[in-house]
Amino acid sequence: MDVMTEVAAGIDVPATPATVWEVLTDVSAYPRWNTLLSVRGELAVGETVDARLSVPGLPTVSFAPEITVFDPQRELRWQSSLFSVDAEHRFLLEPTTGGGCRFVQRETIDGPLAARLVDRFDRRLVRGFEQMNVGLRRRATELQ
Repeated sequence: MDVMTEVAAGIDVPATPATVWEVLTDVSAYPRWNTLLSVRGELAVGETVDARLSVPGLPTVSFAPEITVFDPQRELRWQSSLFSVDAEHRFLLEPTTGGGCRFVQRETIDGPLAARLVDRFDRRLVRGFEQMNVGLRRRATELQ
């Protein structure tokens, strides 16, 4: 039986949604701040990008997600399948009072192995998301 599971992590960023979006979508600058992901390709709906996920304590995994939502300063979403698991990753930007932004990563995982994978790797995934979030906040704050 397939069980849909979700992993999420968010952070408040003292930068505008425009600045956070600029940092998130400038994939060529990821090596400067992003220890979780490397991405090559065009972030546009319908495009498939080459990505590598480096979750702390796990082997690096290459995957090829398809961009399904590209809503500037609001949401970037992609879908991928790997090892009989379907995943949808959402990067969400929510304006906060005072001109800042709440940045949330939300991964929905579905498939026969979803619950087992999340049970086994949940803490590491969340830690990876949190590290990326902190790096994004640091980079966006520098650019603000």
